[in-house]
Amino acid sequence: MAVRQRSVQHPPARVSPKGLAMAAPTPLKVSRRAIIGGGIGTAVVAGLVVRNQFRHPHRDKTSRPDGRYRRMTLACPHPAHDPVLIVAQRQGIFARYNLDIRILDGLASGQEALDQLHLGGADAVIAPVLSWLPRLMDGLDARLVGGLQSGSARLLIARKSPIKRIEDLYRKSIGIPDASSGPHASADRLFFSVMMRRKGMDPNRDVNWVQVPPADFGDALAGRRVQAVVGHDPVIWQVRESLHLTELASSTTGSYGTRIVRALGLRADVLKADPAAAVALVLAIQEAARTVALHLDVAANVLADQLPDMDLAAVERMLHAEGHGVHLIGRELREQVAQYVDELKLIGLIPDEQDSAKLARRFCDTVVHA
Repeated sequence: MAVRQRSVQHPPARVSPKGLAMAAPTPLKVSRRAIIGGGIGTAVVAGLVVRNQFRHPHRDKTSRPDGRYRRMTLACPHPAHDPVLIVAQRQGIFARYNLDIRILDGLASGQEALDQLHLGGADAVIAPVLSWLPRLMDGLDARLVGGLQSGSARLLIARKSPIKRIEDLYRKSIGIPDASSGPHASADRLFFSVMMRRKGMDPNRDVNWVQVPPADFGDALAGRRVQAVVGHDPVIWQVRESLHLTELASSTTGSYGTRIVRALGLRADVLKADPAAAVALVLAIQEAARTVALHLDVAANVLADQLPDMDLAAVERMLHAEGHGVHLIGRELREQVAQYVDELKLIGLIPDEQDSAKLARRFCDTVVHA
């Protein structure tokens, strides 16, 4: 798999749907002096006290955004479809925090992004929490510093399907782009496996996971090769709309709508060597996430540029159906990570005797305090 690096340096700009829609997709040059000057102003306005709490002798050292210019490499699956990253790029948010972020292209899953972190090809990763936790359990030396978005995973069935509840999937086949099993299964499979386990089902024995490309979901359903399909936005949204499917379950409703699905994490050595870099990255990602949540029309404009098969109205409907108002740090992040640990215990991926709260404290680091 070829992984390309894209340099991202965009000048600051006000939030404007028109301006974003017209923004050029190619990188723009920004002088180092302009980046540093803008970043110092942002640090002062932010008024946030931040503290490095890395488990290290310097854990009590107080830190703030220091105005230094930094280059960092970030890995994220399908970054061109990520509204938070797109807004952070187009609005110059990274630049305002003195960050020159290189985003790795060509990554199709959270596991591939985490591989880059493990190999030293990335300083930071945004990936599903359900992808992070098994890797952290395996010894990946990294820390989670922020959580965002309440998810977009969906399980779809044909409109006239006799399936009405999760329990009705017993002995049925489910189409999924990646049918890998075990701790490195896709986050979509793990999420719905937890849901099935809560209904008393064994997700590895009571259903048949079939690897099917999303482009073939329609044929697989029509030919009764599968009775349901699973995926996440924007692809599964396009499938739902184009095939007129019914949503049986998703990660966007009920209590799931208040939970993070993805987490920002950094390599432990990066966090130890330069905790202020983590501070700047967390603040930038938080600002971008808030911008998306408060200006979904703006986010839809920039995302529509990357989704030629969807018109602007369809992108807006999709974003409004997702949860973009959730971005957590500190205690709230640890609590939700502990909840995910509990759920992975349900499907046998983490031993029951492990203390979920202790694992969450071990895996998470608080670098920003409001």
